[in-house]
Amino acid sequence: MSSATTPSTTAKPVAGWRVVCDTIFKWVALLGLLLSLLQVTLAALGFWGAEEKPGDQAWGMAAFEPHAINGMILYTVAAVLFILGLLAMSGWKGWLIPLILFALLFFVQGLLVGLGFGVSKWFGFLHALDGVLIIAGFAWLYFDRMRHPLKKG
Repeated sequence: MSSATTPSTTAKPVAGWRVVCDTIFKWVALLGLLLSLLQVTLAALGFWGAEEKPGDQAWGMAAFEPHAINGMILYTVAAVLFILGLLAMSGWKGWLIPLILFALLFFVQGLLVGLGFGVSKWFGFLHALDGVLIIAGFAWLYFDRMRHPLKKG
């Protein structure tokens, strides 16, 4: 069998700083996953808090404040993952998925909230569905780095 047809069993060496970026990426992805799961409970807390004083818009907005703040933290986490994904150079999914998560968190979620309150409750449904996609994205990033970490050559 010639060397042209033999599959390569040795991986190319990876610089140590890329391995460090990849390891940090993994733990930041776990942080994003945990914060996105917390986001679901904060939404429920906001809903039940707003129900304490129905019709009081200021009270309702205050009830959802922890949910909104956590959302801002989440899009910052996604931006950090995007930068770490570019630095680690672990593949296109390592930077594209965080970029998509950032877009979903920064642009889409806020738009769906506004449309959910102003236009139709179905946009609120899409807001929640988008949240599930965000949780899945953070989970995929974390478990992918657990299964396929970069190793120093």
